[in-house]
Amino acid sequence: MIEDHEKIARQCSELVNLSRESNTQSAFASRKLIELAVTVADHLGVEDEVIDRTVVAMEARCSADTIAMMEEDLDILRSDWKAFIGHWLPTISPDDWAAFGIQAESMLDRLSLQVKLETELLYDHALQDGVVRTGGLVLH
Repeated sequence: MIEDHEKIARQCSELVNLSRESNTQSAFASRKLIELAVTVADHLGVEDEVIDRTVVAMEARCSADTIAMMEEDLDILRSDWKAFIGHWLPTISPDDWAAFGIQAESMLDRLSLQVKLETELLYDHALQDGVVRTGGLVLH
C-alpha cells in the first residue's frame, strides 16, 4: 500500500510539472493522466478491500472527530477526482491546456496530500505492529 502511495505521489508530481510546460505536451499529459487514473483505481480497489481506515486512524490515536473529518474529506476528494477525470479524459485539448494546468495543480496537490496522510497512518500502524522498523520511510 505504501509503495502504491509513493507511486501515486510521484505520478502526481510528474503530471503537475508536465502541466507547467507548453500545450504541445497535452497528448503526453493525457497518457500520463490515464496512467495515474488506472493507478488510483487499482489502488482504491485493493485499499477498500484490505484497509479499514477508521481502525488504522483509531490505532494511530486520532480523535473520533478527526476520523469523521478524514472520512468526509476522503469522500469529497473521491467525488472531485471522478469529476476531474471525467472532465479531462480521454484527451486534454491543447486549447484547454491553461485550464487543465490550473485544475490539475489543485487536484493533484489534494491527491498527494491524501496519500501522504494515509502513508503516515499506515506507517504508524505498521510500526506499532512491528511490521516495519523506524527509519526508511520517504514521503513525497
